[in-house]
Amino acid sequence: MSTSSMNDREKIFIRRRLEAVAGLVAVGFLLLGIRAVDLHWRQADELQEMADKQHFRQFETAAPRGPITDTHGRTLSESIEVPSIAAIAREVPEADIPNLAAALGISEKRLARKLKRNQGFIWLARQVSPAMAEKVMALNIEGVRQETEWRRYHPLGPEIGHLLGFVGIDGNGLEGVERNFNDRLAGTPGIRLVQRDARGRSLPGGIWLKDPEIGKTIQLSLDSTIQSIAYAALADGIRQQDAKGGSVVIMRPEDGAIIAMANWPGFNPNSFGKHRPGEWRNRVITDVFEPGSTLKPFTVAAALDSGKWKPESRVFCENGKYQVADYTIHDDHEEGWLDMTGLISRSSNIGAAKVALDIGPEQLYNTLTGVGFKKRSGIGLSGESPGIIPPIGRWGPVETANIAFGQGIAVTPLQLAPPFCVLANGGNYVAPKLLAGEKPVETRRVIPEKTARTIISMLEAATGPDGTGSKAVPAGYRVAGKTGTAQKPSADGSYADDRFTAVFAGIAPADNPELVIIVVIDEPQKSIYGGQVAAPVFRNIVATALPYLGISPTENGAPEWQVLKTSLSDGDEAASRHSLIRLSLREARKIASARGLQLRSHGTGWISRQEPHSLDSVVAGEMVEVWLDE
Repeated sequence: MSTSSMNDREKIFIRRRLEAVAGLVAVGFLLLGIRAVDLHWRQADELQEMADKQHFRQFETAAPRGPITDTHGRTLSESIEVPSIAAIAREVPEADIPNLAAALGISEKRLARKLKRNQGFIWLARQVSPAMAEKVMALNIEGVRQETEWRRYHPLGPEIGHLLGFVGIDGNGLEGVERNFNDRLAGTPGIRLVQRDARGRSLPGGIWLKDPEIGKTIQLSLDSTIQSIAYAALADGIRQQDAKGGSVVIMRPEDGAIIAMANWPGFNPNSFGKHRPGEWRNRVITDVFEPGSTLKPFTVAAALDSGKWKPESRVFCENGKYQVADYTIHDDHEEGWLDMTGLISRSSNIGAAKVALDIGPEQLYNTLTGVGFKKRSGIGLSGESPGIIPPIGRWGPVETANIAFGQGIAVTPLQLAPPFCVLANGGNYVAPKLLAGEKPVETRRVIPEKTARTIISMLEAATGPDGTGSKAVPAGYRVAGKTGTAQKPSADGSYADDRFTAVFAGIAPADNPELVIIVVIDEPQKSIYGGQVAAPVFRNIVATALPYLGISPTENGAPEWQVLKTSLSDGDEAASRHSLIRLSLREARKIASARGLQLRSHGTGWISRQEPHSLDSVVAGEMVEVWLDE
């Protein structure tokens, strides 16, 4: 084969290879062009979205909850900004874990497990102190950052913990007002857009796509000053009696406003995790007790309404012992003939039983349910008990007699307040309310006005020198009220011989009712009687609350301020006091009241700090703030 023919074949082969390569290159460029068109036109939006996700991140930011205030706009609950520590787990260097764990106050092993469990965003410590946050951030560890969250703060602490409840770490209400009005209090979260670098780390700056919105304000009918007065008087009374606990509820009868609701022992909603769940419940609305003799005024009201009895009608009280069927009723004091006023003031079980048996169960049942027993208050708090009144079909002679003096039925402290408001309102029922902005509920007449006024005068006699409630009367004021002492039921259905509930339910002032106050003391140890245990708590609340409300004492007893002057620590008079330090809250409130000052307290125990530092710089009407060692 000639050399020239071989060269021709080689040239053809090379040309064909070049043509093939050129064809492949052309096809490659064509595919690239098609791909470019596909990327730039068909998939542009999708790819841009993917890129944005890599370089930008949207995240939801919590909004602060709305504040809760008292009737005067004073803050009862608010949200404050607090630091939290977070991290992108995969970015945290392993060598920095020991220092980071020490700053966070946790073990290295625990921190390592937390970082390994989730390689993305994680919380390391939420709602920490500024000092801890500063300590952590000073380490300058890659991947660790400080975030801002909202924490709920309740300035009055234990004084109002059972009513307000508390909020979980994620900002949802878990108990009390915080839970039941959560939809109104919760804010609307915001959305923020931040840019990230190639390693996914957030860059400074960012823009708000949606601003967070604070929740709505809830204004309660409570008066925080009277709340503090009630809590201090209750705590003092329980300590004096070595009692298990107690409750106070105060209502304004004219419109049903609840202006105080206190329980002791209290719990601090700012540190609710330190308390057992059973200690969170609001015993004013959840716990029932037999009202005892506080029910007798309504037995007498039913008798007067029946037309069969008049105020001057007399009942023979059998000298302290009376048989109904196979059941024997006893009185603490042997009584003979008593009129209706004497029945209440001397608190005769036998007299009440005989009256009830005479008028019949239907009349008594209708009166009790009419004034508000056996119904929930409707104030919007969950867990409220409706109380217990047996169906009328089960009222035999024994049941009717027992119910007449407050045995065999059960009420909550709150449920006992509206019936006494009926008396204070001249026979009109007004539903309780907890929110300050609620429209007034239409009143309805449930007993004749004349009957209500007559019962008020009888209750005033019950707090006179010869009545069981004489210790409920502060100097210079007229009080109408009734004591109650009831044995607590045992698990087997009988009554315990060593466990009692002491109660006082009263109206002040009696001549122009401003407050209805219910005091319940659970298992007092030094005395079991409502007149000895609960009545003094009532007196101490009235003695401080009425002057605060601008209702001055009158000259119908001891000099106007004798009680204040004789009860101050070390005999110091209010005018000579420069400081409230080392005083009890009750003593401080009396001094503040005498000088016309407002007082806001935090904690329990003895006063350890006050603002302003000297009372000499405060004029009448201004606020003094004190902190007590809990």
